[in-house]
Amino acid sequence: SKTTTFAGAMSAKNDTTFCTGFIKGELTSPKVRKLEVGYKGKSISGSELKEQVKKWVDYGTIEPSAGEAICNCVDNSEWLDLSDKHFVLLGAGSAMGPFEVLMSLGANVIAIDLDRPQIWKRLINRAKNSSGSITFPMTKEQSSCKNEDDMFASSGCNLFTETPIIRDWLVDLYPGKSFTVGSYAYLNGALHVQVSLAMDAICRDLCDRRKGTSLAYLCTPTDLHLIPKEAHDAALTNYKEFSKKPFCMLMKLLGGKKFLRKNVRNPVSGVGGDFYYVNGISVAQGPNYAMAKRMQHWRAIIARSKGCTVSSNIAPSTSTASVTQNRTFAWAYEGMPYFKPYEIFAPETSNSVMSAILFNDLNNPTSVANPNIPLANPNQLFSYGGFHGGTWRCAYEIDSIGESSVLLYFSRVAAPYALAIGGLGLAVGAKLLGF
Repeated sequence: SKTTTFAGAMSAKNDTTFCTGFIKGELTSPKVRKLEVGYKGKSISGSELKEQVKKWVDYGTIEPSAGEAICNCVDNSEWLDLSDKHFVLLGAGSAMGPFEVLMSLGANVIAIDLDRPQIWKRLINRAKNSSGSITFPMTKEQSSCKNEDDMFASSGCNLFTETPIIRDWLVDLYPGKSFTVGSYAYLNGALHVQVSLAMDAICRDLCDRRKGTSLAYLCTPTDLHLIPKEAHDAALTNYKEFSKKPFCMLMKLLGGKKFLRKNVRNPVSGVGGDFYYVNGISVAQGPNYAMAKRMQHWRAIIARSKGCTVSSNIAPSTSTASVTQNRTFAWAYEGMPYFKPYEIFAPETSNSVMSAILFNDLNNPTSVANPNIPLANPNQLFSYGGFHGGTWRCAYEIDSIGESSVLLYFSRVAAPYALAIGGLGLAVGAKLLGF
């Protein structure tokens, strides 16, 4: 087989094309639209949601700019009318992507995901049960499919091997419509870098060749970010408090420089002033993860510099199935809230709040997503709208609290048994002493 470079493949003329599948939802558009967030077993909206957002901001779990963005979405229900909006989801089935929220609001989703029938059965059936629509690539005409199973089997594509064909299909799709392109595909190890490269090439070419294209990313809290001075100061305050706690003193003694490292660093001076930053890098996630995220940051900065609207906000640590299947991570997540202001969120909460911040970025002209808003440093794009779950304001770096969090979890689990054994011991002792 012939070998070529990635750049060569993206610039070559392709004879292969995709057919276009389309399903319109069977529900009517809701007369009243409101932002709803699933949180701790119930759905909250309106003033109740605003109150919860204030609690998160006051505690330090999210940045004020993120809270403001969510509240803006509550107050501007017209932003939730997505009936004429088109969202390209690269990795539509991702657990952290906005597919469910977009469908519930009647959006037009252009879905890119693997050619696996079970994926398309889920996505298409969800689209049917909505007032929105789903458009997707197919290997044959939809009208020639014998039944639904045949349609599911003929849908989807491969971001690795069909990148230029996907790009060509998207460039020609729905002429004159503005696309918001979200990069949500995730894979483990080196594959994450490869799929990020594929998504990056598609985003670059759509920005260049389709007027009005905007980009959307979800940043990870486990990364190096510029942060507001207020977040830096809050982390310092928390450090002064937690460094006096007996448990933290013990863990520092046992772990030396490995456990509970101070989450406060001196600012870096540069053009535009002093810049505060947080080291959220998680060594356990490996260099491929950091590389993939860095590629997304560069594309976001470059696209914004060329006049493209770019929504790129920090999402919180989330208890997705792919994360909690790793028992160590699951145990750590259970213990992390000990370290103020951490909170681990369920997928339905993360999806809703991050979608709200995205809608604010797309509609609010004062958002930093707007390329006309000046920034002292281009990396400040990621300093606003941070729903980081506590990473920026915690006393300790996130990569240094894992062992302590696991220990806290097991101490809590073991506490009832320890009390029971202690009580039994006292009862036996009392009986032996004749009481």
